[in-house]
Amino acid sequence: MKIPFYMKIFLAFVLFSSILFALFIFLFKDFYEKELILKQRDSIEKILSYKSNLIDEYTNEINEKLKALHKIIKSKNLKNNNEITRLFSLIMESNKDILSMKYLSLTGKEIARVDFKNEKLKIIESKSLQDSTSRSYFKDIRILKNNQIWYSSFDIYKQKGEIVKPLKYVLRVVLRVDNGFLMVLLDAKSLLFKIQNSYEDSLFVIDKDGYYLIKEEKKLSWSKYFDSNMTIQKDYETYFQDILEKNSVSSNSFVSKRVYLSSKEYIILLFNINELEKKNSLNSFENYVYTIFIVGIGITLLLSLLFAEPIAKLNRKTEQKNRALDMSIKKSSQELQESLNIINKHVIFLKLDKDGIILDVSKAFCEVSGFIKEELLGHHHKILMHPDMSDKKYEEVWSYLKQGKSYIAEFKSMKKDGGFYWVESYIEPVYDSNSNLVGYTSIRNNITDKKLIEYLYDDLNNQVLQYNAIFENANSGIGLIDLKGNFQKVNSMFTKLLGYSNEELLKSSCFDIIKKESKQLLAKIFKEANEIGFISNIEKIFIHKNGHFIHLELSLNLLPNKKSFVVVVSSLEDKRKLQELNQNLEQKIKQEVQKSRYKDKIHQEEQIKNIKLTSIGSLAAGITHEINTPLTYIKGNFEMMGYDIQDLPNSEIKNRMLEDSQKINEGLNRIANIVESMREISQSSSEIKEVTNIYSTLITALTMAYNRSKQVSRIYLNNKEFNIDSINKKEFEFFSKVQKQRVEQVWIVIINNALDELAKIDDYEKRALNIDIYEKNSHIYVEFKDNAGGIDESIIDTIFEPFVSSKEHSGIGVGLNISKRIIEQQNGQIKAYNKGSNAVFEVCLKAVLS
Repeated sequence: MKIPFYMKIFLAFVLFSSILFALFIFLFKDFYEKELILKQRDSIEKILSYKSNLIDEYTNEINEKLKALHKIIKSKNLKNNNEITRLFSLIMESNKDILSMKYLSLTGKEIARVDFKNEKLKIIESKSLQDSTSRSYFKDIRILKNNQIWYSSFDIYKQKGEIVKPLKYVLRVVLRVDNGFLMVLLDAKSLLFKIQNSYEDSLFVIDKDGYYLIKEEKKLSWSKYFDSNMTIQKDYETYFQDILEKNSVSSNSFVSKRVYLSSKEYIILLFNINELEKKNSLNSFENYVYTIFIVGIGITLLLSLLFAEPIAKLNRKTEQKNRALDMSIKKSSQELQESLNIINKHVIFLKLDKDGIILDVSKAFCEVSGFIKEELLGHHHKILMHPDMSDKKYEEVWSYLKQGKSYIAEFKSMKKDGGFYWVESYIEPVYDSNSNLVGYTSIRNNITDKKLIEYLYDDLNNQVLQYNAIFENANSGIGLIDLKGNFQKVNSMFTKLLGYSNEELLKSSCFDIIKKESKQLLAKIFKEANEIGFISNIEKIFIHKNGHFIHLELSLNLLPNKKSFVVVVSSLEDKRKLQELNQNLEQKIKQEVQKSRYKDKIHQEEQIKNIKLTSIGSLAAGITHEINTPLTYIKGNFEMMGYDIQDLPNSEIKNRMLEDSQKINEGLNRIANIVESMREISQSSSEIKEVTNIYSTLITALTMAYNRSKQVSRIYLNNKEFNIDSINKKEFEFFSKVQKQRVEQVWIVIINNALDELAKIDDYEKRALNIDIYEKNSHIYVEFKDNAGGIDESIIDTIFEPFVSSKEHSGIGVGLNISKRIIEQQNGQIKAYNKGSNAVFEVCLKAVLS
């Protein structure tokens, strides 16, 4: 006999209920306890979720305020410190939990800052603004993308590294904007205590390093600073690692949950489960468990009778639904295939093996790149990289992927026809069932248009910067005014010409800064400019801020929108100065022409003098030769005569003859020295440099100047007075490779110049010329030092330039210029300076071995 289905259900239900309730007394207590714990956890999780929502609402509110602030700054084009700090002050007056607001440049320098100190707002002056690049948070915020927001961790407010008391709990929030960063320092104390509200004994706030931020005992709060040993490791030794590393952790004694402020920054909320409450609930349950059991048995029988037939009907309906579900699955499978076809057509997709070989591409990828699928399969994906992409960037991406990490990057890719396109690529590793890396998938978004817009924006921004630079650095005052003459914008030169500040001008009009009687004429000029489009170069008298009148040249140009004029004012002082400069230039040209003619005349005279000197040199060479022959004859015979005198008997006549002979010998030696010096000077100047004793050249020059020097001043050579009667050219030897006659010419010029100055001193005994020659650091130094009062300071810097002379009645100022050129040709240096009241000429030549 076949038993109806509903009867089977009834009997099974009764049997199951009997077994269930037989086990109820033994098992339901544990079940209830676990259920109680689950309920407590659920309740705690709801509490934690609520607290988490509080933080989310708080951060969302801050985010919205920051973005709204950015929109205000951007819409009003606020750029200078005063405008931004004024806006900051308004916001902080209505938001008492804001401790500080900053505007940083992209380089980390503060553009504007307002602090809330001692219950007052303090606007930081420009000179006190700081550089934030050294701050620990700057390395995190400088990598932010535009409109991205960064949150710091909760911390105690510190100044110069010291904790400020009373304690303030702070939170930094930074918004990356177009040209910098907006930073807000918030007082987070109210938020933290709102989180712990009503649960002081159970709910704790912990930072990501395991230190307590808020604990039931106030002295244990902020344990990072006040008790570094007080961490969750001490209180939750078994679970502390899971608490720190996992988003949420549940146990029989607590529930913890991470709450993120941003992608990196978070806090941990930890809620302790109350053991006493759980025990009281279990004791109450035991009093009712047996009553529930009896009632349950009765209810089970009743329910079995009531639900047996409905369950049977439900079973029939279920079978019908199963058949309908099969049909639905088939239909869904078709729809899924259609969706895959849509993805293949519209999503840029690329699949690679672990070596980067292309395994599959979507139809959308082929359309963008210009390749067909068969041309790409089996090839390395590097064929898609554009040459502009550096190998370093490619290696960086690939090394990152080999670590099994996902990567998002922008790539410039190459089309089949050689063109390019930009993509934003999300690359993710693919693993097999054994967790082995087998390849990569890349989903790409075509951002070519976005990149082109970025390039256009950058170019436009550069042009704006260029125009602003031209505007601010123009030599004329430039401004923008409306049709009624009210200033809308002015450059720095405009304010400089009139003496007003930028703010003062923007609050006034053109009619406020001109003479009263000129206002009607200026209104007429505005009207004409509005009709014809421009007015140029009209001289007007403006009133400077200090009250005096200034003459400026005014030009007006109507802008295409016919709502504003560009006004340009130029100082007429520049025109007057230009006229004076032109006059001075004409006068200077006349002087230079006159000077040039004088130089030509002097040059001709010098040429004539050189011809004469050449003739004199030739004559001197002949004379020295003619004198030298009889002089040799006389010296030889005089020497023989000396021997004869020595043979005479001693007498007064012999002694007198010996004395006369000595004087005659000194005269002959003097004649010989003069002839020798004339011979050396008169020799043709050789352009070939040779190793020469510089001391010997000084002796030759002093000999040539001796006839004059003995009448003007004593000359000391290496602290020894020069005497033509006792000459030894080899007494000192300082060798250098030079042109001998040219160097001697330099010595003669310097000696004669010194004698000219010394001659101005009345007392002969007070005149002195000291010449010192010495060697130092492989160089020979020759110093000429006279005590004639020194070189005139007005010419000391230009004394070696042509036509510069201190002589009043003679000299054309070319001797020292020629001397300087000669010394430089010998690879030496010459310089002049004053040492006390002494004029010093110092010549330096390179020393060589003899």
